[in-house]
Amino acid sequence: MRAERELQSPARVVLAVGVSIALAAGVLALFSQDLGSALAQFFLEPFSNRYFLGNYLADAVPLMIAGLGVLIAFRSKNFNLGGEGQLYAGALAAGLIALRVPAGTAPVVVWIWVAVAGALTGAAIGALSGLLKAFWRVSEMISSFLISAIVINVSDFFITGPLQDPASNFQTTRQIVPQFLLPRILAPSKLDVSLGLAIVLILVFMVVAKRTRVGFELRICGENEEFARYCGIPVAAYQVAAMAVSGGLYGLAGALLVIGPQGRVMRGFSSGLGWSAISVALLAQGNEAGVVPAALFIAFLSTGSDHVMMGSGVPSEIISILQAVAMCFISAGALPRFRRRQS
Repeated sequence: MRAERELQSPARVVLAVGVSIALAAGVLALFSQDLGSALAQFFLEPFSNRYFLGNYLADAVPLMIAGLGVLIAFRSKNFNLGGEGQLYAGALAAGLIALRVPAGTAPVVVWIWVAVAGALTGAAIGALSGLLKAFWRVSEMISSFLISAIVINVSDFFITGPLQDPASNFQTTRQIVPQFLLPRILAPSKLDVSLGLAIVLILVFMVVAKRTRVGFELRICGENEEFARYCGIPVAAYQVAAMAVSGGLYGLAGALLVIGPQGRVMRGFSSGLGWSAISVALLAQGNEAGVVPAALFIAFLSTGSDHVMMGSGVPSEIISILQAVAMCFISAGALPRFRRRQS
């Protein structure tokens, strides 16, 4: 039976990807006047030149980092639904620092401060849900979601209130000094050096998961909590730490967006990124290496939809439909196993 489940897992991923692509073609056939042009815009245009390719990869970077955070939470038998708030709060903390450092500060120092501030802010919010679960048995799904809703509203208050740029008609903070923004790759696209950081983080967590005692004990906690306690593993500590790491990666993703493509903190800038990261983690099927192709696929759906919307006038809601279908097919197999581990 175990071997059968392992064989079914890749099949579910292939099925979800295939259905999403088929659905994309079907929706384009229904809503576009020129099907051939719309298909080319969706499937080929993201790779057609240096600018489009760079923007496509830039959209995948925060999905890689945030998706890795969701995967870490999954491995510890936690389901982090607070990614939007953790990402938002990390971005706000990063923006506060980037806007207030002296102009003569070395950019590398600013990048480190911003990344640490974003990661710590997200980690603190994630750890709160971990603490509530570890010591009061509060469902981390409920607590993380509710805390996230509070954090988003508080952050919006600051963005549209005390931190609002008086010279802008948009709900946003002031622009960060260009010298403090991350160096670009594939200019003039918005891709920057955070791509390298995302790859390094994935490699580090792969080593930790497969080669260290911490990774082994975290897997034991996720597979069988009672057995982990019997072996003397501090289950509560791992639950809190996993949620903190998950939130920290979300916060880091938000911070990198602020000193990267965004260059400021705008209200609603995340645009569902926290939820898309869950799709990435489910597609990755518990494998850190799978985060990269999963993030590239989810980013491809988003980027292709944007190209079609601008070129053929197809409604932008297509991306919500595609991601929802992919989530349904993957979670249909992944979530029941997750629940069995909790019982």
